[in-house]
Amino acid sequence: MPERRSSAPLMSTDSVSTMATDGHTRKRSLTSEKEMKSIMDILQNCQRGSQADYLQLLQAIANPNLDPSTLIIWIKELQKCTSSLGQEFEPLVRALLRINWSASGPRLMKQYQLFVTHLISAQSVYLAAVLTMLAKNLLPSDPPPAILHSNPEELVAEHEAIERSKFTWVHETLGMLLHVAPATPRLLLPVLTDCFPWIKGSSYITNGYVKNLLEITGYLPELRVKILELIIHRMTELDANSPKEDIWDAESIAESVDKTDNSGGDDMQFKMDGVEEGGGHVDKDCIKDAGDEKKAAVKHEMGDKLDTLMSTMMVYIKESCFKNDEFQLEGARLLHKHLLQVFDKVILPTHGSSHVQYLLFYFCSFRQAIIESFLEYLWKRFTNPNTPAILRQATASYIASFISRANFLPHSTVTACLDLMVGWINYYIEKQESNPRLLQDVNVHGPFYSLCQAVFYIFVFRHRQLLEDNKGLHYVMGLNLERIVTCRLNPIRVCLPSIVNVFATLTRKYQIAYCYTIMERNNRSLHQVTKLHSSGAVMSLSSTNSLDSFFPFDPYLLPRSGAFINPMYRQWEGCKPEEEASAKKREEEEDEFVQYEEWDKDLPLGITPTNVACISPGFRS
Repeated sequence: MPERRSSAPLMSTDSVSTMATDGHTRKRSLTSEKEMKSIMDILQNCQRGSQADYLQLLQAIANPNLDPSTLIIWIKELQKCTSSLGQEFEPLVRALLRINWSASGPRLMKQYQLFVTHLISAQSVYLAAVLTMLAKNLLPSDPPPAILHSNPEELVAEHEAIERSKFTWVHETLGMLLHVAPATPRLLLPVLTDCFPWIKGSSYITNGYVKNLLEITGYLPELRVKILELIIHRMTELDANSPKEDIWDAESIAESVDKTDNSGGDDMQFKMDGVEEGGGHVDKDCIKDAGDEKKAAVKHEMGDKLDTLMSTMMVYIKESCFKNDEFQLEGARLLHKHLLQVFDKVILPTHGSSHVQYLLFYFCSFRQAIIESFLEYLWKRFTNPNTPAILRQATASYIASFISRANFLPHSTVTACLDLMVGWINYYIEKQESNPRLLQDVNVHGPFYSLCQAVFYIFVFRHRQLLEDNKGLHYVMGLNLERIVTCRLNPIRVCLPSIVNVFATLTRKYQIAYCYTIMERNNRSLHQVTKLHSSGAVMSLSSTNSLDSFFPFDPYLLPRSGAFINPMYRQWEGCKPEEEASAKKREEEEDEFVQYEEWDKDLPLGITPTNVACISPGFRS
């Protein structure tokens, strides 16, 4: 056979396809070797203006039916030409980056990895394009419909094995690029952000991508804060699109539909697993992580996605702090620093978030030192006069809700926080009461009123523990709550009625403070007042001046991730009169307790005082 000229080094696309299927292996190999020796010539001819062979090469590489062994030979030759692949050959590089390497076997994947590394070492101008290719391959592909397969579990296992192999390859390649391209961390973060799945996309894809991002933090610790910030920011978007009221309504509607259905419990479980009776459809989002498929999914679509991500994040937090069930102090200290940064930048400014903040709640349960550090951070943010007033009010809500709801807090921590809060309140009262032009205005004294409300809220939730003996009663009397209630700033008038009503009942019952006289006087007041909204806008209202606050650790509604939270969560216990109280005394107190005594398990969990009704679990205005 006469030797072919370098001006026509490649076969047509049809010839390449034919070569991939015929049995003449020896002829194919010889031909490929001659073709591959001429790739450098093709690039040089293209630079001289002869682009026919170059265009043929582009077409051949873009052919999805190209034989993997041929592609391996070409990539080996291109690896030797990386120093020549300047920007004029960007179409060729982009065609190479579009190769479906993950479906072509381990030999091609290894050779392709070497090519990518050599390319960036020689031509760093392509680093962003390579990182984009890698980031896109961190997105899982949806599993095939299992209903069409005789063994669905085998199909899912096979799919997951392919996905793991692909992800491992990407992480290994990123690790190699770190050694040849110092700019990798700087360029990687915006690429990861751009590739983050759409908020309304598949839960399976989003969760898989988040897991890969968390794995990156292991070998790129300098990006950990930014990656956590990215993930939690997207989770707050999901949280904002799945308010507790909507989740509760979706569950109630589903429960009503189930009751009207004449199907048994087994049928209901079958449907929750995503399989309709008759075998017509399988929900791909229900074929997720091992163990998740047996747990009930949230009926609210966005809530279900958030539930999956919350579970993933809580597993990550625990694995970062524990190795073989041993607490890792250094790892926990570093994670604590990073989570606080993200909390300060993303979670705290988000008004009315329902679930994402529970990542800090869960993390604090690990050690008393973490609890104290978190509360210290909140207190410093509150007492810093440079902190915006709206954030100071939010911080007070976090302090109140955390102390009230976390059942892993020791009694000493509760009393220490109350001492700090009441001390600050009394100091503020002393400074303000000498002012003859003092106004009872939320816009002026918002942080003060928020902290008063926090004290009332903690007392209502913790009154049984605080007053369990005479020593506790003596301690509460020493807080001098009567002075706070009767001061000229009149916090009883401003704080949420749902809290004030229960606080007034309890303080009168234990003869700690007497709020009803002030409450009656406030009710007679009809002058114009203002109300501060979460957006900071001020509107005129009559006969009210309430804080538009929220309680960030109101009951947790997501079932799968709720398994991490429920064992350490304090539910509302109610505050009914003691069983041994006389019938006469119960009659006297009946009117006072009727406002909340029926609200226990039947309350729509998760409704916060941001709504018109100003309801927090256990309270009703």
